Amino acid sequence: MNKKIFVSFAFLIGLIYVYDNFFTKSMIIGTYVSNGNGIDGPNKNDTLILLENYTYESQSWGKGKYTLKNSGKGTIIDIQYDYEFGKGGYQMSIERDFYVKPKLVFDFDQDYYFKKIK
Repeated sequence: MNKKIFVSFAFLIGLIYVYDNFFTKSMIIGTYVSNGNGIDGPNKNDTLILLENYTYESQSWGKGKYTLKNSGKGTIIDIQYDYEFGKGGYQMSIERDFYVKPKLVFDFDQDYYFKKIK
């Protein structure tokens, strides 16, 4: 009986981890708003719109392309943009707390992220 409980509990923990950290394109497309300022990144209340064709529109970075990557830690979004010195990029992890909309984390230390609003 104890083995069944342990296996069930481990399965539940694994399922929660996958749900909170792995995303498909259809799960992340939409409009996001920033809650803070990042170095060479978004300002507070900047918007980021992720479109279905792997392009985005942003007040900080203009228009560009994005890619999604999956790793053992979860899904990563990589934003590519043009600026005065050439090309640049910004990489953010995608997370969510259980039953909450996804957020794109751009500064872990200061808890700055883009929160999905639609």
